[in-house]
Amino acid sequence: MGHRNLVLCLLVLLVSWPTLTAAMFPPSVPSASPLPFILGVERISPVAWALLVGCHYSPHDIRVWTETAPPQHPQTITASGHHRWRVQFTGSLPASATVYGCGQQAALIVAAGSVQWLSGLVIIGITVTGWLSLRLLRMPRAAPRQPSVVPTTARWQAQICDEEGERTITLAASLLTVGSDPACHLIVIAADIAPRHAQIILSEQTAQIVDLASPAGVFSGPVRQRLRPHTPTYVAHEDIWLGATVRLRLNRIPVEMP
Repeated sequence: MGHRNLVLCLLVLLVSWPTLTAAMFPPSVPSASPLPFILGVERISPVAWALLVGCHYSPHDIRVWTETAPPQHPQTITASGHHRWRVQFTGSLPASATVYGCGQQAALIVAAGSVQWLSGLVIIGITVTGWLSLRLLRMPRAAPRQPSVVPTTARWQAQICDEEGERTITLAASLLTVGSDPACHLIVIAADIAPRHAQIILSEQTAQIVDLASPAGVFSGPVRQRLRPHTPTYVAHEDIWLGATVRLRLNRIPVEMP
């Protein structure tokens, strides 16, 4: 009788052991992943499009910048789910843009739609590439030559004078943000500088600056004329004032062709 009870106890323990283990050592719950900012893009019509964004609050501060147009404000903002918003803009859908909102900044790149027959072209391209590679491997190798260098036609220098002192920074043609936020491309320090104070648009030949509706403003020219917010203004080789004390000058530096 005693052996039978011992066997029954062992069987009960073996059957109930997984349940007891699960109750005593529950699995750790993984931390929730951060909510992505840009969830998608929607082409509504030739003159309207929308962004699907993730934000814990209504993204009324969202803005869209492109290289060829001033910053765009949303036309409508509607909730499309829990912490999900549909932000509609006017105009054609841009191929690429910079999006700022909900305290975040992200790059938007719209890829062209895929076509089924492209897969066939890819296969043909891979086959032709392989055949040409075999032909090139069988050809005699020529003497190595020095690679030719194609320099850019111009570069830019930004001369900044703020509470940290004077400094010069070399820039390439691009879209840059200026402000006191460490996430900005050009960080300037002063009491009246906004986190995202202004934006600089540099091309090979021209430079423009845009006041991002900063409280202290952006000024240009010898008389310090205040620039209109969200309006690109051409500037080069002249003093630009951010607020009352920060001085900025953009100089174009031609690169000599070989």
